[in-house]
Amino acid sequence: MEIIKASIIVPIYNEEEYLEQCLDSICGQTFKETEIICVDDGSTDATPEILNDYAKRDSRIKIITQQNRFAGAARNRGMECASGKYLFFLDADDYYEADMVERMVRRAEEKQADIVICRYAQTCGEDALQNGWEFEDLFFKEGGQKAAFAGGDLNCAGIFQITKGWAWDKLFRTEFVKSCGYEFPEFRSSEDGFFVYMLMARAKRISYMDDILAVHRVAVSNSLSNTKEENWQNGFRMWSMIGNELKGMNLYEVYEQSFINELIYFLLWYLESMKSFRAFRNCYHYIQNEVEPEFRILSYGKDFFFQEDLWEWYKEVRELSLAEYLFRRCR
Repeated sequence: MEIIKASIIVPIYNEEEYLEQCLDSICGQTFKETEIICVDDGSTDATPEILNDYAKRDSRIKIITQQNRFAGAARNRGMECASGKYLFFLDADDYYEADMVERMVRRAEEKQADIVICRYAQTCGEDALQNGWEFEDLFFKEGGQKAAFAGGDLNCAGIFQITKGWAWDKLFRTEFVKSCGYEFPEFRSSEDGFFVYMLMARAKRISYMDDILAVHRVAVSNSLSNTKEENWQNGFRMWSMIGNELKGMNLYEVYEQSFINELIYFLLWYLESMKSFRAFRNCYHYIQNEVEPEFRILSYGKDFFFQEDLWEWYKEVRELSLAEYLFRRCR
């Protein structure tokens, strides 16, 4: 019988430019006990032809076609069909190093991990650039903690600081995911944070690898990670969902400091990433009027925050009109 140890799920929508590089990186993995589940989310470009061509050459590729329902729905559809012991998720404009799956599966087996996280590089062209990791490392305790830990074991229970809420740099044990019952929210952007962070919050054994094994493409106009402009509310929805679920699972007090600190970092990043004035204005007014009643950020005091400048920024947004804020930015 064919042995499938890892299921690699790829949601795809109009990715003809980068899809071949993505598939080459998966099909060429040193670890061969895989199935490659490609979910075509209603592509209208050459994506179907590329997928069919690769499926003819590699029998591990399974193609699922659906009407355009966005990346979360595509990943969920792939999970329904997955039979591997471990789950991987890769966006179709990103790619893996050749030994990523082998090394992460080996680590999961050795440490009996629910989740394995690796480091990553970013690219907007041909060259992949390594990120700095000094801040993330502050949340690991000394003594080889990265090999196996639960979120609450970290300094400040910092699950929101040691990794970002995306799925493509992680391995998930399938039975663990099923036991938690989480799926990706089916909205257009910011759809993976809830799935990733709630699994992180509930995992008993997480393992963190310092090796750069995935490459994430940035500044791609139709990227799955670049659709938030038209759907700016989704980022705020994601954090509300996480906060509510943590409370429902009686985990909020454990992760409260980590959660609130990452929330305030996200608010600044999210606001400043909006390219149109309309989206920027909407986000500014939402932060100014809606965030504080829900999360009570000001009630914690500045000593609660890892980065004091973020605390000062948030107070500024609360106090200044949009015009005043933009004037200060331009000085």
